[in-house]
Amino acid sequence: MRKSKKNIVLFLVILLAVSLVPQKVEAKHFDFLNDIKFPVDNIKSHFYDDWKEKRGGGSRLHLGLDVRAPKGAKIIAVADGKVNTVAFTESSGYYIAIDHMNGWMSLYVHLNDDIVGNDNAGDKSVAFAKDFKKGDVVKKGEVIGFVGNSGNAEGTVPHLHFELKYLGVSQDIYNYIVKAWDNYEKLKLFPKNTKSLLIN
Repeated sequence: MRKSKKNIVLFLVILLAVSLVPQKVEAKHFDFLNDIKFPVDNIKSHFYDDWKEKRGGGSRLHLGLDVRAPKGAKIIAVADGKVNTVAFTESSGYYIAIDHMNGWMSLYVHLNDDIVGNDNAGDKSVAFAKDFKKGDVVKKGEVIGFVGNSGNAEGTVPHLHFELKYLGVSQDIYNYIVKAWDNYEKLKLFPKNTKSLLIN
């Protein structure tokens, strides 16, 4: 009896250890990212590869991509999905999470909380698209919110912290965002030649 209890405990310890090891995402699961839209609808947006930069005085790593844009610029859903979260926290400020129903979830963080002439006086009406709520089904390209600097981004330039998670683990998506930006920029600058200019 004692031996069987030991075996069960050993099995559970091994199972727990295996579940805690970060799993590498197979390349086929990244196919979804080849067709995402750029998350901000504003030609003045800019970004750089800030994946895993040290933040908070070196106490944490940045697990997303910051897209700088004018305050109030439209934030769009990068792909079809269902709204999982519409909320406010002290660190994230106003934020949205969309479940794309394929293991991927997109997060849109630090949405607007300001009204003209009064910093931080806004509420969710200046953060989210009208009548936007948990459970809504959204289409790729649909406006879901507005760029700001709420939460612990207060005092920084307006930006969207954009993050994509696969099975709950944040992924480095910089190259996919570059591709999405290139497609967006060509659509905005050369709308009549859209089809021939899009990157494959």
